[in-house]
Amino acid sequence: MSVPVPANPSEGAQQAHQVANQTGPKGAASDINASTRISSVQDLKQKAPDLYNETMKSIAWTIVRQVRRSQRRLEKIQREARRQNK
Repeated sequence: MSVPVPANPSEGAQQAHQVANQTGPKGAASDINASTRISSVQDLKQKAPDLYNETMKSIAWTIVRQVRRSQRRLEKIQREARRQNK
């Protein structure tokens, strides 16, 4: 099952929930319900591969946003330092 990457990263969790409720080609998601115990990331990857993939995408987008925010902050600090040194 192919799931498009959301334009808005915050939609990732919503899409992951939708994927978990769909039956994939292997039927793995249909075996998952609210009482299913997931004890590790590897367990999630095996029991619900589509949900695992969406979770990893969501985590990656969070990291990307944090790195961009840090880069902007660092650039602002460097500009301010250059301005004060003139």
